[in-house]
Amino acid sequence: MENPVDTSVSSGIYPSKAAALLQTQCQYTLILDARPFMAFNVTHIVSAINVHCPPILKRRSNGFVALENIVPCETSRKLLLDGHFRHVIVYDAQTTDLAISTNDSNLYSVLKSLRQQVELDEVYFIIGGYKELSAQYPDLCVRPGIDTNENLLSFPALRRHCNKNGPVEIIDGLYLGDSQSSSHLETLREIGITALLNVSTTCKNLFESDFEYKNIPVNDTETADLTSWFNEANNFIDSVRNNKGKVLVHCQAGISRSATICIAYLMCKDNLTLEQAYDHVKSRRSVISPNLNFMRQLQDFEKKSLSTSSHTNCSPDDDYPSSGSSMEFNFNYMSSSVSLSSNSFDFSFASPPLPASPRTPLVSST
Repeated sequence: MENPVDTSVSSGIYPSKAAALLQTQCQYTLILDARPFMAFNVTHIVSAINVHCPPILKRRSNGFVALENIVPCETSRKLLLDGHFRHVIVYDAQTTDLAISTNDSNLYSVLKSLRQQVELDEVYFIIGGYKELSAQYPDLCVRPGIDTNENLLSFPALRRHCNKNGPVEIIDGLYLGDSQSSSHLETLREIGITALLNVSTTCKNLFESDFEYKNIPVNDTETADLTSWFNEANNFIDSVRNNKGKVLVHCQAGISRSATICIAYLMCKDNLTLEQAYDHVKSRRSVISPNLNFMRQLQDFEKKSLSTSSHTNCSPDDDYPSSGSSMEFNFNYMSSSVSLSSNSFDFSFASPPLPASPRTPLVSST
């Protein structure tokens, strides 16, 4: 007989309290999404971090989830261990009562494992999960095809939280930011930015007499094409870096379009897999979340890069280590099964489900 769930590991809070904490104390609140990656990438709470909790790892560890998997972002993990966060909120799809959840549920495994590894005064789970919070507070959620900055207008504290660190350095000479990052002349000069790559249709090039600009006029929608711009963007970034300059890649929110461009650049230029490039950019700017359409395009880009350079025996750069473990996700969405195995993302929504592709290191197309 299965052991009963220990409900003392967490207190349930209603979406109203979760929203209040995000509105008033967002910088001291860590939000963890315990749903599968595919569900997270379709839509999630602003500033949430997706827990890496594959079933195979839980089975091997008897339900224990290492902190590195609960909080994959190294910066956020350090802040958690240092006691920076006053509140930790975990949510899944729709759990209403922890007592009736199962011992092997992602939500319970994460809550219990957190308690075992970090000293916390309180860990909350959202009663009703993402389903209830998104229904009551849609402005707190990121969705593909919706401008994230528009969502944040109703929540100024969250907007400041996403923007408070300004541009972040992805690698030497490559920075990622949002429209506010691109509009602060003093900050750009202080960092040493020499060029800006504007991945939007709405952001203006404000300082054309001071910096070199390139525009990629693409919207953040489910049908927009970024793939056709990858090579041009990569060449522009290369030209700036090769001339000892620094380029800021930005869109409106610095979450989807500009992040996609940075991920594609790392995949192409630094021999990274999609997963490695995504994880690296995420570790630098935790709020990134390319929409599902762009993630599919990145997967296609990875496959094409592999097929056109399969004769080259290259391995991913040691500066971007992989997780070293096989990742398996299963998420039923629109009557289709989607899986992520190893370093390859499978975003096929075909029925019957397609098998996940094997791990293969991405090699440079140059």
